[in-house]
Amino acid sequence: MTTTPRRARRALVAATLSVATALAALSAALPAQAAASTLGAAAAQSGRYFGTAIAANKLSDSTYATIANREFTMITAENEMKWDATEPSQNSFSYGRGDQIATWARNNGKQVRGHALLWHAQMPGWAQNLSGTALRTAAINHVTKVATYYRGKIHTWDVVNEAFADGGSGGRRDSSLQRTGNDWIEAAFRAARAADPNAKLCYNDYNTDGINAKSTGIYAMVRDFKSRGVPIDCVGLQSHLGTTIPSDYQANIQRFADLGVDVQITELDVEQGGNQANIYQTVTRACLAVARCTGITVWGVRDNDSWRTGANPLLFDSSGNKKVAYTSVLNALNAATPTQNPTTPNPTPTTSTPTPTPTSGPGTGCSIAYAAPSQWGSGFTAGVRITNLGPALNGWTLTWAFPGNQTVTQAWSAAVTQSGTQVTARNVDYNAQIASGATVEFGFNGSYSGSNPAPTSFRLNGTLCNGSVGPTPTPTPTTNPTPTPTPTATTPTGTLPSTFRWSSTGAIIGPKPDSTHNPASVKDPSVVYADGKWHVFASIFANGGYTMVYTSFSDWSQASSATQFYLDRSGIGTGYRAAPQVFFFAPQNLWYLVYQTGAGGSYSTTSDISNPSSWSAPKNFYSSQPQIIRDNIGNGYWVDFWTVCDTARCYLFSSDDNGHLYRSETSLGSFPNGFTNTVIAMQDSDRYRLFEAANIYKIAGQNSWLMVHEAIGTDGRRYFRSWTAPSITGSWTALADTESNPFARASNVTFPAGAWTRDISHGEMVRAGTDQGMEISPCNLRYLYQGIDPNASGDYNTLPWRLGLLTQTNSTC
Repeated sequence: MTTTPRRARRALVAATLSVATALAALSAALPAQAAASTLGAAAAQSGRYFGTAIAANKLSDSTYATIANREFTMITAENEMKWDATEPSQNSFSYGRGDQIATWARNNGKQVRGHALLWHAQMPGWAQNLSGTALRTAAINHVTKVATYYRGKIHTWDVVNEAFADGGSGGRRDSSLQRTGNDWIEAAFRAARAADPNAKLCYNDYNTDGINAKSTGIYAMVRDFKSRGVPIDCVGLQSHLGTTIPSDYQANIQRFADLGVDVQITELDVEQGGNQANIYQTVTRACLAVARCTGITVWGVRDNDSWRTGANPLLFDSSGNKKVAYTSVLNALNAATPTQNPTTPNPTPTTSTPTPTPTSGPGTGCSIAYAAPSQWGSGFTAGVRITNLGPALNGWTLTWAFPGNQTVTQAWSAAVTQSGTQVTARNVDYNAQIASGATVEFGFNGSYSGSNPAPTSFRLNGTLCNGSVGPTPTPTPTTNPTPTPTPTATTPTGTLPSTFRWSSTGAIIGPKPDSTHNPASVKDPSVVYADGKWHVFASIFANGGYTMVYTSFSDWSQASSATQFYLDRSGIGTGYRAAPQVFFFAPQNLWYLVYQTGAGGSYSTTSDISNPSSWSAPKNFYSSQPQIIRDNIGNGYWVDFWTVCDTARCYLFSSDDNGHLYRSETSLGSFPNGFTNTVIAMQDSDRYRLFEAANIYKIAGQNSWLMVHEAIGTDGRRYFRSWTAPSITGSWTALADTESNPFARASNVTFPAGAWTRDISHGEMVRAGTDQGMEISPCNLRYLYQGIDPNASGDYNTLPWRLGLLTQTNSTC
């Protein structure tokens, strides 16, 4: 939408709900938590954003800018990124005002919603004079050029804005864009995805605040797009509300979410009156009740900034004071169930949680294995395994009813909600797909009174699971249960060979300079796949010191062209930062980035891996270097920190470039604090045979762990050795650990595009999941590593390291 006078808003939709009744019903379901003092911070507790629309010409207003910076975490440009602003003359682009907003947002740690690539109401005059093929060509060119220009800077694009008609038809709006052909919206989304593969792509519209003809028409389009693979990621519900709100507001959000897209409240404002605070709170709670409602944006900062002159529809009055509506929203956000609780350690189990094994059933839909092996007092931990006996699924919802008085209190690897005895579990981003015959697992903590019987009937995407439902075994009570979420999509069958062979890409990721960094190398990568993208973190050496970069892409073919973000612009800050390891710590619902600093091992956290500016300031694992390391490090360096957890404990490994691998440990519930009992996990009298860069992984489907460790060969070239063990603490048995039989060395790697390196150095395995279990499949291994031109020489820090990808060619699977 726009705030300019030429914009005439259609009539606001009426509602039938008694707001007081809705508030009473919802408030009972939302537990209290520690209060945050700003909207953005309060929303972040449940993994959401809270944003506002701003105008570039108002950023010089100190009250306006102060409120926007203090309260909001997502910024939308009101008009500065629309077609008339960015392409005033055909194929002549003007980004100055849009850049002003994007730069302000970035400098203040905000994300940006791009609004809007195509909209019939603010087309430049030259485009209004086009029609047919000429207009279609110009429109797609505009989408491509603008999305390409802002690639890497935009969290979400409103690709198409307000293309559906008001009234009861549920059809498209008649416009010059619509008259270019009914597929124009699809064409715009495909062009936007090609131009910026990492931005979320959204359709945005108004008068869609309940289930009505217009929202149903949009629903049908989104369902069609999802079925045909048209790249749509979210739906924006503008929510310009009057003095009432539809009774099915939340149900409308939920039905879009059930299609497998995110929902964002994109332009919220509410007419002044006695109901304003209640309606704001109702909208907020409705979003919080739907896992895939990812954030709320209010359309302006203060009442006098609003396009709705005289309606005073925003959260701050014209003087910048907080209104009652502000407090109602803040209270609702603070009452939401948090997605993480990093300050409250989870308890540590005294016994491990057995994996339930489903029995085969006669059905063709699905079978469920449900087990609650840990029970204590009035609480329990349960695990659920879904086996898909039907066609492949892309997005799943599992429902059941508890037969007793049971309540889910915390879940992992699924978004779980409960109403009475009815429970609904929906996939999270990384486990949405279940192939035919494959499995996926999730778990939860719960409370109960009386007995704790297992559910006996489940439905997957509405279909009764008529395969077997595994029973709950009689548990041995424990006093301190803790979930151990290490999900895998399938249970692989296969073993690691004793000899490895690999094929390598060329150098696919190199350093990218910017205005303040001139890097010589990119090295020490860590990689994880989440939310449909590969996320890579790496070290760079620039301007005489080390820092780290982040890049992401949806396909490895895009790795070389993907934008890189220098992490010294986040809370990680400047100074020596190197050798990152990234993983999702499921018990806290937080991403961790572990890396080395002058203080030894350090870490930062975020709730959003795709927002590199959101990483927190470094914290240290150790208050000082453990005595055993001081006694053995000699002239080496304390480097390369690696975290891995089993069902009860977390371990922190590190090297000293002097032939020693160290291991410290803490309980799963105490992580990241309390690392003690530092020991030498492995050592070699020849420091070059056990040099640095150790990785430890859980092998999926086996009671076995793999260690990969970098060595320097007799020819001075770097390679990897490997061992296996029945537990993280050993004992380690050699697998492929010599120069003649290495895990990975130039001698057992082929280079179809030409041998660009003779060093196979510091890197990380492509994992089967994202979490602290560091699980890998034994099948078709892949390893992201650093290599270097064989003819390069000079100081190690300034050598031109690049990243390549190994793929195993002799898998036993």
